Amino acid sequence: MKTIASLRHEIDQVHKEMHALLERRRDLTMDVWTIKQREGQPFFNAEREEQILKDFVRLGGKEGQDPAFDELLRGVMNSVLREYEKYLKSKFK
Repeated sequence: MKTIASLRHEIDQVHKEMHALLERRRDLTMDVWTIKQREGQPFFNAEREEQILKDFVRLGGKEGQDPAFDELLRGVMNSVLREYEKYLKSKFK
């Protein structure tokens, strides 16, 4: 039987995995931005961002089954995109 302590330990592990994934995403995003700068491409691509948001919600294959969770996923990814944008702009002034 699971306990609160064991579940919290699992949650802590998920946080570690999320942290590592966010670092990896940061590095990939910085690589993309470096190429965009070199090629003179614009920083922001609204079409690409909208596709990222749609795809992120669809990843679990359960889109529409829990609309509130779909909205949570969309909000999380939107926040990630906004925060990375701020981060990149601070790094590549």
